Amino acid sequence: MISSNSKWIKNVSVNWLKTHCTTIIKTKQAQAFLLRNHLFQEKFASSKLISFLALSESGNLNYAHRIFNQIENPDMFIWNTMIRGYSRSPYPFESISLYNLMIQSGVVPDNFTCTFALTACARLQEIKFGRRVHCVIVKIGFQLDVFVLNSLIQMYGNCGSFDDARTLFDEIPVRDVVTWNVIIGAHVNGGFYQEAFDLFKKMRETDNIEPDEVTILSMVSACTQSGNLEQGLILHSYSNEVGFEKNIHLCNAIIDMYCKCGDLGSAQILFESMIKRDILTWTSMISGLANSGYFRESLVLFGQMQFEKIKPDEVILVSVLSACAQIGALDQGKYIHLLMLRYKVKQDVVLETALVDMYAKCGSMDLGLQVFNKMKTKNVFTWNTIIGGLAMNGQGLDALMFFDQMKSEGIMPDDVTFIGLLCACGHTGLVDTGLEIFRSMKEVYDIQPRIEHYGCMVDLFCRAKLVEDALAFIENMPIRANEVVWATLLLGLSRIGIGEHFELAEKVGKRVIELEPDSCGRYVLLSNLYAGKNQWDDSLRIRKEMKSRGIEKIPGYSWIEVNGLVHQFIAGDRSHVQTDEIYMMMEEMRRRVKLAGGHVSGTAEVLFDIEEEEKENSLYFHSEKLAIALGLISTTPGSLIRIVKNLRVCNDCHSFIKVLSQVFNRHIIARDRSRFHHFSQGSCSCMDFW
Repeated sequence: MISSNSKWIKNVSVNWLKTHCTTIIKTKQAQAFLLRNHLFQEKFASSKLISFLALSESGNLNYAHRIFNQIENPDMFIWNTMIRGYSRSPYPFESISLYNLMIQSGVVPDNFTCTFALTACARLQEIKFGRRVHCVIVKIGFQLDVFVLNSLIQMYGNCGSFDDARTLFDEIPVRDVVTWNVIIGAHVNGGFYQEAFDLFKKMRETDNIEPDEVTILSMVSACTQSGNLEQGLILHSYSNEVGFEKNIHLCNAIIDMYCKCGDLGSAQILFESMIKRDILTWTSMISGLANSGYFRESLVLFGQMQFEKIKPDEVILVSVLSACAQIGALDQGKYIHLLMLRYKVKQDVVLETALVDMYAKCGSMDLGLQVFNKMKTKNVFTWNTIIGGLAMNGQGLDALMFFDQMKSEGIMPDDVTFIGLLCACGHTGLVDTGLEIFRSMKEVYDIQPRIEHYGCMVDLFCRAKLVEDALAFIENMPIRANEVVWATLLLGLSRIGIGEHFELAEKVGKRVIELEPDSCGRYVLLSNLYAGKNQWDDSLRIRKEMKSRGIEKIPGYSWIEVNGLVHQFIAGDRSHVQTDEIYMMMEEMRRRVKLAGGHVSGTAEVLFDIEEEEKENSLYFHSEKLAIALGLISTTPGSLIRIVKNLRVCNDCHSFIKVLSQVFNRHIIARDRSRFHHFSQGSCSCMDFW
């Protein structure tokens, strides 16, 4: 009976088993059939079950292992299937365990066994066991098998033993394209980019070997990581010549390379030329724009992606949320939050932290706190985000309270945590608390303060108008103060009025330029210093020196979001479609602020020796005032206005907006490079010190 059934299985049911084992349920049915007919120990039959369970994406390795344990004498194919399955699974160590069990069972491995075991070693970076497999390969006589040798090179490369990998590569009598790909990929992954370029050149000079898509992908990755745009352009041209331009994975990699090497134009040309795009294509382009500072453009492209009905994933949403955060696009950030819920996007800690960051940087801490409080998993980056957000929004005491909560939940702070805490103390005027936190870094948490922490302490003293203490702190620092620390002191001096500190401020200003001669902001600070004392010749001299070095002043940009669209302004901007209405509102703003009194134009900040009235006009058309004017004509009376500026808000605009918030009865939130300003009823949350 058994023999007859066995013959029937061999002749009829092999194909049935192959086609039937496509799901776990069907595989269980097949196993039941084999058991019922006493055919389970027939190796060719049970191997079909194991093949599906161990190698298919919809299989189950645990189930495969249970079946494997019930087979009395597994043949070579079954051993190899199990070792291969585990080698590419999340549990590659099981592959090595099975390999050892196979050897102990007296089964001699073949070339496939060794290759699968080496794959597991490569993933685990288990070089000691890999060398043992290498010895077996030599002993059995597989050292001329190019398939096995490729796996050996891969293993040594992944384990960081590049000398062994290169020695094997040089000794191979016959190399195929996979051999070259493995050695090139190993050097790219190890950070040896020039060696990878040299190998690629040598490969192209070798007869009968042509690079394939895998080769070009590795080389494009080398260009991306090393910033080698010139070589990247050559690779792109080559890929088009040999017909690889339809490979979407390669095109995605080239777009990413262009973006990270700063050639957004070439990236956009390739992006637009692609007939087919996947989510990675959109992610590469949108992230590239956002990371290069083109935040509005990245949001526009995301809108196009939505129009083409591409479902976003958590990776692209992190980039888009970051763009919203940078320009204060709260409405678009809220829309993305809704998309996350609509598409049921996997909300991991990275995405949720990006959402908290967006709300915080858009000045909506209440919504940021709602997201934070609902998060099931929080890491140190999440806590840093909420603490830094509260500090930036002027809620220093709340930031300190969350630090206590962070400690109570067992999350160890890092160096970034303390930057947020020191900023919170600075914006709240808590000098003693800041000193205590600074000391605790090293004494309690064994965190060595970095130059950024020393800069925060100087800023803390300056905001409290303790410039002598700030100077003493700098002089006693165990590390040399850099240009940022000195510039912080200079800015602090300018905030409280130079007066008797003019000589010190002048000395510090010159020192800052010596330390950072290519920064426009440093020249502007010193030029402002002279202008404030009506020393126009010295002010113009600094400006001429700046121009002679080819340094241009960074233009001030302001953004405002109206009905989901982000509008951008520069000083004196007349490019907006509503320019006439905006400037009419500007005149109304000036008239009502003047009638209310309380605002004196800060003409000392204008770096030109011109009449006072002309100085006032120059200040009047700053970008933040234009953005607010658009907000006033585009939103309902009494509603909140949010703007973002890339530079520090000047004293004149700050004074002007305070009065504006009162005469128009508007709550105006302005985020500048330093912090948030919440203007309401003629006052600001920064208490006029920022």
